[in-house]
Amino acid sequence: MDPSSGALRGRVIVAEQRGAAALRGHVELVFRPNRGGTLLAYSRVSAPLKIVRPFALDGGRALVQIVMLGPGLCGGDTCTIDVTVEPGARAVVMMQTASRILGMGEGASATQTVNLIVAPGGQLEYYPGLTIPFADSDLKQRVTVSAHRDSRVGILESWSMGRATRHEYLRFRRLSSRTVVAIDGHPIFADALEIEPGTADAAVTGILENHRYVASGFWYGIPAGPTLTIETNGLMAFDRGVSPDQVFLRALARDGYEMATTLQAAVDSVNAAWGLPPIPLRRFAG
Repeated sequence: MDPSSGALRGRVIVAEQRGAAALRGHVELVFRPNRGGTLLAYSRVSAPLKIVRPFALDGGRALVQIVMLGPGLCGGDTCTIDVTVEPGARAVVMMQTASRILGMGEGASATQTVNLIVAPGGQLEYYPGLTIPFADSDLKQRVTVSAHRDSRVGILESWSMGRATRHEYLRFRRLSSRTVVAIDGHPIFADALEIEPGTADAAVTGILENHRYVASGFWYGIPAGPTLTIETNGLMAFDRGVSPDQVFLRALARDGYEMATTLQAAVDSVNAAWGLPPIPLRRFAG
C-alpha cells in the first residue's frame, strides 16, 4: 500500500491519538514567614504546570503565579495544586493566564484538585482567575480549604460559559466544581457549580439568565466593621455571611470587562477591611 494513501494516514493519526499520554501536572508550595515578609520555602512542580518567581507585596505577602504550559487541559489530564501556609506567613496564589479546558472525545474529562492548608496566624488568598471551557469539554474540579480559626482565607473563582468569539456559549459538555472551606475541621462554606447544557437549559431565568460569566468567592477572618459594598452593573450578592467574620460573593455578568471590574472591587474591599493595600489582579493575571 502506498504510504501516502489516505487510509494509512488515517490509521497513523488514530494510533497517535490513542498513544498520547495524559498529563499529570502538580504544583506544591509551602510559604513561611521571613524577616517581616513571606518566603516561598518549598516548591515542587511538574508539567504542564510551572511557577513564576515570587513577587513581594505590601503587607508582608508573597505572590506566586502558576502557569499552565501548552494550549490547556485535554481529556484525561489531571492537575493537582497543594498550598500550605505556615504560621505567620501571608501568601497570594494566582494563575498567570486564563485556564483553558479543551474539547475532548465523548466520555473523556479533565480533573483538577486544589488543596489549601492555612496554619494559625497565616493568610492565604487563592485567586486563580478565569476558567474557559471550550466546546465539547468536560471538567471536574474539587477545592478543599483547611484553615485554623486564627487565620485569614480568601478564595475567588470565575468561569466563562464558553468562548464568545467562537460563539460557544454553553457548548461544553459538563462543568463540575465543588469548593469546601473548613475551619478547625468544621465545614463553614460549601459551594457547587454543576452545569450540563446537554441535559438542561442553563441559560434560562433563575439560572444564568443568558449571562456569560459566573463568579463565586468566600473570605474568612474579616474584622467586624461596616457593611462591605461594591458597585456593579451585573447581578451580584456581596456581603457578610451568617457569621460577621465571613464574606461571600456570587456574581453573573454579561461580558468579561464587567466581571473583571466586579471581582477587582470585591478583592479591594476585602483587603481594605484587612488593612492591606489592593492587589492589581489584571497585572498578575493577564
